[in-house]
Amino acid sequence: MLAPMQGLTNRALRGVFAQTVRPDVLFTEFVRVRPGAKKLIANSDFREALAVAPGIPLVVQVIGSADEGVVRATKDLVARGVRHINVNMGCPFGRMTSVLAGGGMFRSPETVEPLLTELRALVPGSLSVKTRTGIDDEREIFGVLRAFENAGVDFIVVHARTVSQKYKGAANHALTRDIIADTSLPVIANGDVCTEADATRVLEGTGARGLMLGRGAISDPRLFDRIRGLAPPRPSGQARMRELATHLHLLLAGYADVFEGDAQILSKLRETLAHVKDPELARWVKKLKKHKRVPDAAAMLREHSTSPP
Repeated sequence: MLAPMQGLTNRALRGVFAQTVRPDVLFTEFVRVRPGAKKLIANSDFREALAVAPGIPLVVQVIGSADEGVVRATKDLVARGVRHINVNMGCPFGRMTSVLAGGGMFRSPETVEPLLTELRALVPGSLSVKTRTGIDDEREIFGVLRAFENAGVDFIVVHARTVSQKYKGAANHALTRDIIADTSLPVIANGDVCTEADATRVLEGTGARGLMLGRGAISDPRLFDRIRGLAPPRPSGQARMRELATHLHLLLAGYADVFEGDAQILSKLRETLAHVKDPELARWVKKLKKHKRVPDAAAMLREHSTSPP
């Protein structure tokens, strides 16, 4: 599964991944529920929620609490054709940790089962939860596993870090293994899967039913194929540059279709480049980030890319 990553997994990026490596499942960035607004969901979020790639299920992630209108918002999404819903119970940023939404849902675990039960009655396809392991205590998740089961969710995605960790430290997949042993639900493992070796280690060490790839797939767009044994290990040097440039060239074209103006399009490209940490490519990435016109960035990528897959 391609992870929902705020600011990154928009319909342009999802479209490129669908065209090239075809993840088994795609997720939207989270759809914000806006309590008090004339429309609970912005039109831009509706566009994202309905941008389905042919042949690949699209799961729409919602974030919010019952008293903020998540149930009503889900009704609106389903009425427009959305089939699969995921509830974000892990966002570690901003107000989501101070209200009963995102990672903040751990502050009142008694609200989890009633909310999910209401959603279960509405959602025609899969209902799932993407969760951290707790706010500060990584074993808080064991207090809500029965709520997930009782509400009838289809699977859970566990990012094996606490909310307070954000993205620091290592994902604790020994805990993922313990969670899997304690629940009847299928568990998808998320966190620090950046190579095919990581994938093997996590799958074999935890018994997870699948993997969700986030930052690792943004940095290495062919990671899905490497894990499936359809591509060789990640190359280095010029070969790595050609592989990445080919992907980024497609992505830049996708951004140009979705966003407006050089500044916005190139800002999105820079957000992706922030996840490319290869020391060998540092100068190349820095030069690419400096472009202020889309045609200039496109020319640089075209110069270094191979034929798109």
